[in-house]
Amino acid sequence: MKRFLPLFLLLAASAPLPAANDPRAEQVGHAMIEAMGGPSAWEHARWFRFDFTIVRGGKTVASFAHYWDRWTGRYRVEGEDPGGVAWKAYFNVNTKDGDYWVNGAKTEGEARAKGLERAYGRFINDSYWLLAPWKVFDPGVQLDYVGEVSGTSGNACDEIRLSFSGVGLTPKDVYWMDVDRSTHLLDRWKFVLNGANDPPTSVVWKDWKKFGGISLSTDKQILDKPAEIRFENVQVSEAVDDAALTPPR
Repeated sequence: MKRFLPLFLLLAASAPLPAANDPRAEQVGHAMIEAMGGPSAWEHARWFRFDFTIVRGGKTVASFAHYWDRWTGRYRVEGEDPGGVAWKAYFNVNTKDGDYWVNGAKTEGEARAKGLERAYGRFINDSYWLLAPWKVFDPGVQLDYVGEVSGTSGNACDEIRLSFSGVGLTPKDVYWMDVDRSTHLLDRWKFVLNGANDPPTSVVWKDWKKFGGISLSTDKQILDKPAEIRFENVQVSEAVDDAALTPPR
């Protein structure tokens, strides 16, 4: 499964800033963000609700429900482990502090610590699959323009390369984004994780839809594999569902 889950990049407080971005790559990135709704719409996108669902051979093999107040960092995520045991966590993504339940029972000690680590990992992975195009200008991201490439349907795309300078959980990761020249939306991305000497994994970003003023791709088709990642029950708004983020008593 990890092959399908590149990590969301986190900025370390002492991390060096990268060299200046390629101006052509910046132009492509800005056009992409505008096509998805623009910076103002992003600033108003406070509440996120989505299910991250992994499908293989047409069958759902895993699904995780996410609830996020982006402004405060409050988060809830729940799902099942590979053995079918239900778990859920309420925590803050900024402090990583919170509580973890297994089969409805609140955990303590090492079980709680490991559970919160698992929950934070789901936030890192799953939200990046949803929001990566919005994060191309995050601190520590280096953008370079590669050139014109052919998209998934023969459409003309501008390809930009994302690399990372001394930041993040996996700074050796490299991503390529192929941005459609007509729609300015992400058509496909490719990635190589952890500096591996492997061919890039290619993923088509499909089914772009608007939620609360911003556009998101709700279906990612992994090429050359019978697998896809679907985003279901998606909500984006400025109003927060506090009840969804309130832990059980």
